[in-house]
Amino acid sequence: MHQDFLVEIGTEELPSKSLQRFASSFSDGIEESLIKADLSYSDIQSFVTPRRIALLVKNLAVRQPDKTIDKIGPLTSLAFDAQGEPTPAALGFAKSCGTTVAELKTISTPKGESLAYQQQITGKNIHELAPKIVENAISSLPIPKPMRWGTKDVSFIRPVHWLVMMHGSDIIAGNLFELETSNKTRGHRFHHPQLLTVTDPKSYSELLKTNGYVIAQYDERKTIIREEILKITPPNSSVIIDEDLLDEVTGLVEWPVALLGQFDHRFLDVPKEALISAMKTHQKCFPVVNKDQDLLPYFVTIANIESKQTTEVITGNERVMRARLADAEFFFHTDLKNGLEHYLEQLKNVVFQSKLGSLYDKATRIGSLAHHIAQQLESDPLPASRAGLLCKADLTTEMVGEFPELQGIMGYYYALHNNEFIDIAIAIKEHYLPRFAGDSLPTTLLGNACAIADRLDTLTGIFSIGQSPTGEKDPFALRRAALGMVRILIENHLPLDLHALLTVAAKNYTGQNHEALVEEIFEFCLDRLRTWYLEKGIHASAFAAVLIKRPTSPLDFDYRINAIHYFQQLPEAQALAAANKRVSNIFKQSPLPPHSHFNYALLQLEAEKQLADIIEEQSQKVAELCQAFRYQEALTLLATLREPIDHFFDKVMVMVDDPALRDNRLLLLNNLRQLFLQIADISLLQQDNR
Repeated sequence: MHQDFLVEIGTEELPSKSLQRFASSFSDGIEESLIKADLSYSDIQSFVTPRRIALLVKNLAVRQPDKTIDKIGPLTSLAFDAQGEPTPAALGFAKSCGTTVAELKTISTPKGESLAYQQQITGKNIHELAPKIVENAISSLPIPKPMRWGTKDVSFIRPVHWLVMMHGSDIIAGNLFELETSNKTRGHRFHHPQLLTVTDPKSYSELLKTNGYVIAQYDERKTIIREEILKITPPNSSVIIDEDLLDEVTGLVEWPVALLGQFDHRFLDVPKEALISAMKTHQKCFPVVNKDQDLLPYFVTIANIESKQTTEVITGNERVMRARLADAEFFFHTDLKNGLEHYLEQLKNVVFQSKLGSLYDKATRIGSLAHHIAQQLESDPLPASRAGLLCKADLTTEMVGEFPELQGIMGYYYALHNNEFIDIAIAIKEHYLPRFAGDSLPTTLLGNACAIADRLDTLTGIFSIGQSPTGEKDPFALRRAALGMVRILIENHLPLDLHALLTVAAKNYTGQNHEALVEEIFEFCLDRLRTWYLEKGIHASAFAAVLIKRPTSPLDFDYRINAIHYFQQLPEAQALAAANKRVSNIFKQSPLPPHSHFNYALLQLEAEKQLADIIEEQSQKVAELCQAFRYQEALTLLATLREPIDHFFDKVMVMVDDPALRDNRLLLLNNLRQLFLQIADISLLQQDNR
């Protein structure tokens, strides 16, 4: 017999940002226990609101199936002595099964005839199993700081006030959090604080919605909020619906009602990013913009109540919003009283890292590195140096102190106010990019220079004091810094030598073995690059084939690996990779002769002459293509070598007794291998079986 199963844990307001994680973990824990208990069901539906975590298991079996288990004992040859009497092994096995040797049977096993005992296990009822299943799921929840309440010796995310556990219309008796289970849930704290009786688990969600003013399903609530926002959006405008904020707001309400508020036009003189941060961070409100993405004096707030006095609710929100925006306005105007030079000086009082000096010291190093990078890119180095020096200055401003997420952005506005060049202001804003995986990259040359310089300094500085990442620990986000840097170099097509840049950056730190430090960081960056390519679907062998050449320019590395990835799709690829591997193995057994040169006159067979001719014909073309980083075209050209190479190995014996002839053929194969090695070692390629 199968019936729906319901469990609900009623609490005080749960942390809004963690609702989904708690619900998912609870569902996973229940599902794992049901599978382990061999209890069949058709589906699991999760519910989570600020005041409850619940789960509906559809068509859950009323009891476990009965089982028959065969316990295998000792071989009969060891179970009985020569007189046929049971040995201690047989007696011990019978005792462990709770029976006698006479009750045991004999079965055939791969090892031979053995004693065995067949045990019948009766399945347990869901009423007996459910409390422990729920308790185990609760204990596995990712609760960083469990709370205790009252005089109870129990803990949970928040204090628990009611507990529902049912199978069909029956209440499953249990005691958790020193509470007895029941079929009584509770509706909205204000709209319906009274108890609601759940008569059937499948009616749970609808009962809460129609009688309790609670939308229990998270995704349904989220969809309603999005739709409500769109309904009240003013004409010719749109609401910026930040998905993280939408998730957080969904976790704050049980009965969402969207309301449109307004604020004074004067606040629009403050940078819109600051106003938006104030709206989102402090008030959990959604900003409104026009078609040009300019901020409008409106905001959307999501109330957790359907008030009969909507105007008063809106007025209250507007009053609080006015205070928040006034704070942002105050911070902005206070900051404008001082120039960026003032805030740059303040960086001397802020420690970057105890062994690496202040943020002012770091800014100085960034400026120097940005100067060098701009020179490498054949650009004016002075603006780059200025941008690098000022890029951290806004960290000591009032606005960034209140809204850390505005770092760089406020520096942009303050730089413009101080009449810095627009490119310098943009670079200050862009040097934090990319901030996370998949984030956008700097769009200007100065922005690129400062972003690279910042990461170069962080990597060399932290590595120089022995604080490189270990395992999952990466307190300085060095993996993100390294990946961000190589992404900038590759995706923005900057032909810079990373190894050389690291060498320059390392010279800022005295008392170091600069060569060893640079090698360590360069290898670290290559590891990030390897992971990045694997995530993009590039075969690991393609990375290994290029890595053997150790290109020090990430852009050059990218050109090569994309060419290899393309080459692997060609029909000739597998045969040419095998041929190169064969040549590589020959050289391992028979090293090339020293100080020798290939002699065309020593060629005897038509197959080796044909191969020599085509190598000679293509050498110059391939070299020119590689010099222009046109590796894909070069490999396409080299793919035409398949037939002459196959013909050579079919007709020519390389390791002949004549040393002059043997050495000459080895040199011919070396010329062939060097053609491919200009790009990568394709002998390392494996067939992509993904």
